[in-house]
Amino acid sequence: MSTPPQALFVSYTSLLGGAERILLDHATALPGPVALACPEGPLAERARAAGIEVATLTRRRVELRAGRRDRIAMPLRMAAHAREIRRIVAQRRPRCVVAWGMRPALSCAIGLRGLQPRPPVVFQHNDLLPSPLVGRAVRAAARRTDLAIALSQAIADDLDPHGRLGVPVAVVRPGVDLTRFRPPAGRVAGTSGQGAEAAPTALLLGAIVDWKRPDLALESVALAARELPGLRLRIVGAPLTAAGAELLAELRRRAGQPDLAGRVDFAGQVEDVPAALAGATCLLHCADREPYGMAVAEALACGRPVVAPAAAGPLEIVDPSCGVLYPPGDARAAAAALVDAVSRAPELGRAARAHAEAELDRDVARSRFRSLVEELSR
Repeated sequence: MSTPPQALFVSYTSLLGGAERILLDHATALPGPVALACPEGPLAERARAAGIEVATLTRRRVELRAGRRDRIAMPLRMAAHAREIRRIVAQRRPRCVVAWGMRPALSCAIGLRGLQPRPPVVFQHNDLLPSPLVGRAVRAAARRTDLAIALSQAIADDLDPHGRLGVPVAVVRPGVDLTRFRPPAGRVAGTSGQGAEAAPTALLLGAIVDWKRPDLALESVALAARELPGLRLRIVGAPLTAAGAELLAELRRRAGQPDLAGRVDFAGQVEDVPAALAGATCLLHCADREPYGMAVAEALACGRPVVAPAAAGPLEIVDPSCGVLYPPGDARAAAAALVDAVSRAPELGRAARAHAEAELDRDVARSRFRSLVEELSR
């Protein structure tokens, strides 16, 4: 790229999860040339297909603190990551750097220190802080940036609970493509091609990781099935790591027990998410501390009611008109919420689409992100 990019996005991972999809969504909203520094993998491939220049970073373990050896090696990996970022920024001279997540923010704080000229840095914060120790490090890194953008108010409050961070923190909730994610023609939640008496299906949508609590989904469906004998659970998503593969095996074993046997479908990763939502009665979300919840927003756009914990991101997205919330981690409460949502699915589904149109338009989110980055990169 001969012209310096308007923004250089930096990602630690090569995977294509929810946060990375948002990255591509926002990057393609910028009017100027855009570059992405990330390892080779699905994210880099999708970025190139979208016309984004990719500067390749070394692929490093995603599970930074998986064991003692990882904890010892983590500072070395972060230092190497920081050197690569410094080299790429010095070569391409972007008008703005967007550190996409906590690890890139930490690496940019190290790697760009003393660089002259140093471009403005945006810290795009996508997660709740995992521990007090990490929180101190991330806040220190955030203070060396020019702007922090959080996916939700919950993330913003977690990063800067007392308003003393020293840099502005903006909240830009990601939106949904309301044309792609929409109720199927002639169908509302609670109905199917076989009529309203068809068996209800709860959809669990997202990567197979422990913090999303797929185990709780199985337990809540087993309990709800006592009142809804035909209830089924469809799990759409795949593991991202070896730990996720082990978790999937545990989930399969649990699904084979008598109270769930024949009731759970493991669909794996699917490309057509709107179709998966169209085939569901409602979305079941179980993460105790979901930073935002793109699956929740997408379900509402598709006219599907949401059953989710009353905490963090989902609490900002879902209201009583379009879903049923329950105390985090409570399988019995989740089961009761699931029965309630299924019983009122058509009513909640219509309200879900109206709520998405009013609050979750992707174009509004992209415009807000674009204006913040343009202001810094002038």
